[in-house]
Amino acid sequence: MTRMTVRILGLFGGLLALSVALPAQADPFFVRVYGRTYKIDPRYPSDELKGPKPQEAMKALPSDLGRGPGVRPSHEEVLAEVEERVWIARNQLDGKLDDTAGSRDRRNAGSDKNALKQEITGSLAAGNGPSRSPELQTLYDRHRALNLLVRELRRSLDLPVRTPETGFSRPKLNPDIEASYRAQNFDPYAAYYGFRRVKAAFRSNDAELLSRVAHYPLAVTGKVRRTIRNREQLIAAKETVMNAAVREAVAKTTFDDVFVRDKGMMLGDGAVWITRDKSGFALGTVHLD
Repeated sequence: MTRMTVRILGLFGGLLALSVALPAQADPFFVRVYGRTYKIDPRYPSDELKGPKPQEAMKALPSDLGRGPGVRPSHEEVLAEVEERVWIARNQLDGKLDDTAGSRDRRNAGSDKNALKQEITGSLAAGNGPSRSPELQTLYDRHRALNLLVRELRRSLDLPVRTPETGFSRPKLNPDIEASYRAQNFDPYAAYYGFRRVKAAFRSNDAELLSRVAHYPLAVTGKVRRTIRNREQLIAAKETVMNAAVREAVAKTTFDDVFVRDKGMMLGDGAVWITRDKSGFALGTVHLD
């Protein structure tokens, strides 16, 4: 009897030790996005560079995300809006990383630019990025927070959590809208992804990003007429091409509102046309009243 008691106590002691060794499951936390509340997994995704806990990382989210619009958006609309922000953050971060790694590469002849980018990214994830570039740390923190958020939004809609190759989740299109694109021999999903990229670029107010989603030559029509032939000319013309009226017209346009014909997609009563060539859908015309 004594021997059995010892065995039981030994087993109980082992279970107790195991329970102490295992970390307690952290409770989920909640984030308010465009007037809706979403549950966030407190564990870091296995494919993310380790950094602050997600609840801390989320503090870098843009402050205006919490404000609800006048009309309650659907979960799909919330996801699309946040994916635009992720696209902006990722492209701005990539551009800044390229510039930073390039400048180091020039100072250290023979260095590997990709290895430099990985080194810089690792230090940014740990929160000790180049002290002379707080802008780069801010961009990294914002992208990480938005990326963590968008994963959870996709999960809440039973979508794959990994970022799609297009940068945007595949939408559920209205059959009539889908048919209108196919009638023009357009892939409606490729058109949607092009629409989202152009919309995000105008949203960013960053001419560098707009230059990445434009067809050249880009036509400017209306009270100011000119032809923009390359990236440098587009960046120089930012105040004209990305003026407040054009940006507002694009921001208010949903994919359901877009008028489509053989020329392409018209946004904001003609403020912007998205056209297609062999490279895909991109900004083709900006009209100024």
